[in-house]
Amino acid sequence: MTTITPDEMKSLETLFMSETGTPSILLMEHAAQGVAAAISRHAPKSARVLFLCGPGNNGGDGYAAARLWCSGGGQADVWEVTSAVRGDALTNRTLALLHGVRVLPSVDAVDVAEYAAVVDALYGTGLNHAIEGDAAILIHRLSDHPQIPVIAVDIPSGLDGTTGRALGADVVRAAETVTFHRIKQGLLLRQGVEYTGRITVQPILIRPGDDIDLGFGGLETLSPAALAPLFARTPTLHKGDCGRAVIFCGSRGMVGAAAFCANACIRAGAGLTTLLCRESLLPMLQVLAPGATCVPLPETNGLLTPQAARITRETLDKADAACIGCGCGLTPDVTMLLRVFAEADCPIVWDADALTLLATHDGILPLKEEDIITPHPGEAARLLEQHVEFILDEPLDALSRLHDLCGCCVLLKGARTLVSDGDATYISLYGTPALAKGGSGDVLSGILTALLCQRNRLSTSLSTSALAAYGVLIHALAGLRAEKQFGANCSTPQALIDTIRLDDKEL
Repeated sequence: MTTITPDEMKSLETLFMSETGTPSILLMEHAAQGVAAAISRHAPKSARVLFLCGPGNNGGDGYAAARLWCSGGGQADVWEVTSAVRGDALTNRTLALLHGVRVLPSVDAVDVAEYAAVVDALYGTGLNHAIEGDAAILIHRLSDHPQIPVIAVDIPSGLDGTTGRALGADVVRAAETVTFHRIKQGLLLRQGVEYTGRITVQPILIRPGDDIDLGFGGLETLSPAALAPLFARTPTLHKGDCGRAVIFCGSRGMVGAAAFCANACIRAGAGLTTLLCRESLLPMLQVLAPGATCVPLPETNGLLTPQAARITRETLDKADAACIGCGCGLTPDVTMLLRVFAEADCPIVWDADALTLLATHDGILPLKEEDIITPHPGEAARLLEQHVEFILDEPLDALSRLHDLCGCCVLLKGARTLVSDGDATYISLYGTPALAKGGSGDVLSGILTALLCQRNRLSTSLSTSALAAYGVLIHALAGLRAEKQFGANCSTPQALIDTIRLDDKEL
């Protein structure tokens, strides 16, 4: 599925109604059906529900949903910004009153605690200013009752539908957002992640393919259902078919990073995984990652010798994909290997310390087009010589600048991780705060390396950005499984590795 901006959605609706003769009130009715269905996921059919209705079409959706809820056996009360509504909203307000919906006389008559659920139909994607007056007062009251689920109509009121920015201090925090036809881009960016809750896409008669030829450049999303067919193994498959992965990670005090990366790589399907490791770390890594072979790199006084570069180059010559960075350290000897990895023929995953070194050493960037960099906002800020606030506030701009700088696929980590190769841009719909723990990124790098080295058996037409987006999806689903088993606070990187699956099972 591809996201859509509010302006694009408005153009699409106008074109659809013009070409098909479909009245707008019919689209509104289908939207309201999705809202009513969402309410039933949070409250009993007979429950009393509060509908907050604004002056525009978003409010019209709310009036229609209130009528449907009342007709289905529930109780519906409406608080409205104004009774002076027009067009489809007026028609649905009139119908709602005919079906027994009660309109509350004032904001003082609203006691949020009396309701099983609340529907936010105040302001839709057309809002471009902070919410004020009685509507803001009611949003404050909702925040005082976090146990009462709020269902947002198309977008939580107070959120920008394109950028995801909070337009002011008062934004509705939804348990579920029912958005129409396609996910609005702002639901997945910036503060949108915080306020949106579960996202449900409700069809409104416009066919999914009706906007393909309109040139909309939305963010791509991937479905977990696509994993199993993509990664299916044939009965005659052998380890050589599944690729050779080479990993240079870990240093004194950071051996776990290398082990997490290697074990995740093995778990995610790499046929043969080799750890390039400092010879002093060899005994520990042979125990921590027994499924990987180890190639020791000679050291003198704790630093890699020039011979380590030759061994690394020879090892990379046999690799289908490689990874550098997880806990590898920032000592000068690592820079020597950085250049060897940059010159390798196989695709490379660049993570963690390797990104920090790329930001401080000239002559290495740009990388190969098929490489992947995996910065978190801090690492992205160092690469771009920007403040972290810029990365957080302008993630799509940062993504584009990182691609221009590094010349490869960029995976910008976050609550909604972004992936781009300069052409297609993907965004993750899945994630969990269980991943907010040291070592989670090492696991992701291992998964990405495993997918890159299996590329030939999967599909030669699969782009690096699509492959990276699948890696993000696999990582996120593993996080959800680990959270389900241990809770968001108590999951560990090892639990994450143990729950990696290349399918959508056990969610």
